[in-house]
Amino acid sequence: MTQHPKGKLIIIGGHEDKENDRDILEIVAQEVKRLKGPLVLMTVATQLPEDLIETYTRVFKDLGVEDIQSLDIRERDDGTEKDNIRKLSQNAVIFFTGGDQLRITSQVGDSLLYQRMLDHFQHGATIVGTSAGAAAMPETMLVSGPSDESASNSTLSMAPGLGLLPGVVIDSHFAQRGRIGRLLGAVAQNPKNLGIGIDEDTAIIVEQQKHLQVVGSGAVYLVDGSTITYSSLSEKTAEGIISIHDVKLHVLAAGDCFDFEERRPVSRDTETSA
Repeated sequence: MTQHPKGKLIIIGGHEDKENDRDILEIVAQEVKRLKGPLVLMTVATQLPEDLIETYTRVFKDLGVEDIQSLDIRERDDGTEKDNIRKLSQNAVIFFTGGDQLRITSQVGDSLLYQRMLDHFQHGATIVGTSAGAAAMPETMLVSGPSDESASNSTLSMAPGLGLLPGVVIDSHFAQRGRIGRLLGAVAQNPKNLGIGIDEDTAIIVEQQKHLQVVGSGAVYLVDGSTITYSSLSEKTAEGIISIHDVKLHVLAAGDCFDFEERRPVSRDTETSA
């Protein structure tokens, strides 16, 4: 039997409301208070860390979070410094901001800092990611590909992610940037991976890698490729738009839940009583 980590993931589709209906960031603040540790802002993905640190510090102070620390990794050597590693205490909530997801994995991946974070996650820590921070959460990371277009061959860029959520691939800013085509293409490349598209100001809360619940103002799209009977990616001379037959799509709104093991939505009443 697979031993699931005890930790929680809060994965945000980007542009979470920071001024008015701050429901998602309120959930993050509640996690900080529950764990009674610091909120650590991981700004490795962005080239403008000072701006994000200022914004998130102001918002989370308003939400009652007292201990807010920043951890800005610019180079891989920063992931070995003892002072940086010490910031990731066992009861910290770790928040990956937006930017470039390749910066997250290339600078943090398999560093001493990453190993500390993974150990804490195994034992119950909460990790948050928004935008690029969301895309970096799975084992397989969607790096780039055209938006507002149908999926075509040789247009998607994939890479290994942080490995915090196996068996999925995640895309953010989903409806706002018309990314259904590229998520379908990512799933067609390996139908083992469940595609998860998350709208802006929307998040999924993942408990122990077993199930998710949707929060926020938008929708979450789940592309299940396990039923695919044919895709043109199997053709030796595959070119142009990808053909995909018998793919399954679920659309979930706030309060809806999904069971990863069963690969199907579950009723809110069932999830609440579980």
